[in-house]
Amino acid sequence: MSKIKLTYIVSSLANEGPVNVMYNIIKHIDYNQFDVDIITLVPEKKHSRFKEFEMFNISIHQLAKSSSLGVFEMFLSLKRLLKLLEPQIIHSHCPRSLFLVGMLSKKYKRCYTAHIYPGIQQKALYGNLLGSIVVKLANLVMNWRIELPIACSKSVAQQFMDNQGWEIKAIQNGSSYEVCNTSEYDKKQIRRKLGLKEDFEYFIFVGRLSEEKQPEQIVKAFKSLNEVNIGLLMLGDGPLMEKLLAYKDERISIEGFKTNVGEYLKASDYYISASDTEGLANTLLESMSNGLPMLLSNIPSHQEVVNGCVDEIGILFDNSDYKLIIRGVEQIRKFNKVQVGFNIRKYYINNFTANIMSEAYQAEYISLIKK
Repeated sequence: MSKIKLTYIVSSLANEGPVNVMYNIIKHIDYNQFDVDIITLVPEKKHSRFKEFEMFNISIHQLAKSSSLGVFEMFLSLKRLLKLLEPQIIHSHCPRSLFLVGMLSKKYKRCYTAHIYPGIQQKALYGNLLGSIVVKLANLVMNWRIELPIACSKSVAQQFMDNQGWEIKAIQNGSSYEVCNTSEYDKKQIRRKLGLKEDFEYFIFVGRLSEEKQPEQIVKAFKSLNEVNIGLLMLGDGPLMEKLLAYKDERISIEGFKTNVGEYLKASDYYISASDTEGLANTLLESMSNGLPMLLSNIPSHQEVVNGCVDEIGILFDNSDYKLIIRGVEQIRKFNKVQVGFNIRKYYINNFTANIMSEAYQAEYISLIKK
């Protein structure tokens, strides 16, 4: 049996959620069955995973290495390149690639991963007017031009059913982080290296510092806590960075973008997210590999994770009031961290590893070809 020719299309290989999902699929793909290419559409950003992707047995084609292309020029360049590559399946991972792929000939079988239900995030990124247009176009292309639409979580698939009446496949995101049970001694050593307090209990937030992630609600809550030995680590960058820096003190650390997130997770005690919307956050799954009890906003994807486990693993809260975050902090600190950590690692191994996710995608690719 000849290999299936598979081409991934994405804006760039920036260190962001959709790219990390794509990385984890490719990392565990069966190269005896698949011949893999990647096409990027815009120049690489500062925080790129290009070098990491180069280590795989794949080819990477950059339509715009140094300067951006216009939409029409981008489409023509993509069309010419695909004619040379002759893929059987094209898998797109971002709105830009979705729109371009939607204009291609039906001779290609097309897959698209919806990394979030279109709506809040697009309006936060592009503004209400342009964001609304992007959402409508994305739904139109998905419905009419994509043979295999896939949701990154059960909750995103359910949102498509509830709001659009579409039944689409759900493949939950998976993380490539190895399961880790950091000893107290090792945790102290890591904290010394990172310049953190050794006697603190740290809550960690990892993500884009933007309105839809509600980071200011989190820092307000921690600023109001009376306990002096509870700390907050905020990793990430975004438009709210300058505003959040005003809250920084010895208990609230605004660390910015970090490539060594794994070390910070090992140094932490709890994971926190107050997001208005998520698909299925990779950082949440990465925290699970470390067994961190989770304090999460009560949104569908967080409910999917917390309520999907028969054991106690975290607490959900209403993110409309930062005082409810304070209550959540008080409640989660009463957990038996050893037992809860064990529950979370077991749950992660059985459901949220990159290998499980990649195998599910590969099965869908093969099924799509057989159709």
